[in-house]
Amino acid sequence: MWQLWVTIAAAVAVLVVVSFVLLIKKKRALSNGPIFALAIALAVGGITFSDAPLIGYSFLGASIVLPVIYAVKSSRKK
Repeated sequence: MWQLWVTIAAAVAVLVVVSFVLLIKKKRALSNGPIFALAIALAVGGITFSDAPLIGYSFLGASIVLPVIYAVKSSRKK
């Protein structure tokens, strides 16, 4: 069962890295840099604390919700 969770965590990490690379290519990474750096750090923390599901899932959830909230707020400003 743990192999499934490791695979899912690796897939999430790959998706985060790919989205970060795409943002760098669009030259928008400078304004979003700190938010996405924090999201990546939370994702790594979630993977690190995968032995304690409450902490690990909380970090992974926060790493997903944080950029979404930022994107919604920035789209309303335009």
